[in-house]
Amino acid sequence: MTINPNTRLTQVKTALLNYITRNQLKRNDQMPSEAAIAKTLGVSRNTLREAYISLENEGVIVRRHGIGTFIAQSPVIQDSLNDFFPFAQIIQDGGYTPNFETLSNEFIVAPEDVCEVFKLPSDAAVRCINRLVKADEQPVILVADYISPLIEGNQIDWEKFDGNMVNFLSANVGTPLHQIQSKIRAAAVTTETTTFLKLAVGTPILSVRSIIYAVDNSPVTFSKICFNSNIVELNTVRTIRSN
Repeated sequence: MTINPNTRLTQVKTALLNYITRNQLKRNDQMPSEAAIAKTLGVSRNTLREAYISLENEGVIVRRHGIGTFIAQSPVIQDSLNDFFPFAQIIQDGGYTPNFETLSNEFIVAPEDVCEVFKLPSDAAVRCINRLVKADEQPVILVADYISPLIEGNQIDWEKFDGNMVNFLSANVGTPLHQIQSKIRAAAVTTETTTFLKLAVGTPILSVRSIIYAVDNSPVTFSKICFNSNIVELNTVRTIRSN
């Protein structure tokens, strides 16, 4: 695949992600040299390096000086903030009326995966907001939002939180938001979630891990979301933009 040298950085990143996926590169696999990749994509090495820096900040690759570039993790689904549908719209699109219930809003000792995302020590405390989203009073989405300690200094009034995390943060956090990264996989209802979703243990559901990033690529929130796909569907829409 050859890319026009004047293409935008996002297209170069997309081409790199497609290359990684197409060649089934896994964690710790080494990428070809910068010169080889730049020639394959038809872009300058300066443009390629900008894309590498962005992908490294997102945790997809890691560059080792004098050795090469390696895969840090498999590419994740990336959506612009404008293309990420709020829960209310997802439920309305299914023909239901959405309702939100806050189950808890408190500081807890951060789980291991939350510490990894926010780069926190193992004993760090973070705000965790547990929410239940209903469709015509049927529980369909269970959400655990972990808030980065870096934004707690904004003195956010969480009592005014209306369920739309992106809009709420955009209005209350000084740092502009940039993008959402989500990983979606099939899962089964656990003993912990069955109480809230009213499903039998082992019932298939959709499990989503979603991170909202600021413009400096620092994570603002990390969310664990369980969807009852028997009632609502999670759809994605991609827009093809010309140069």
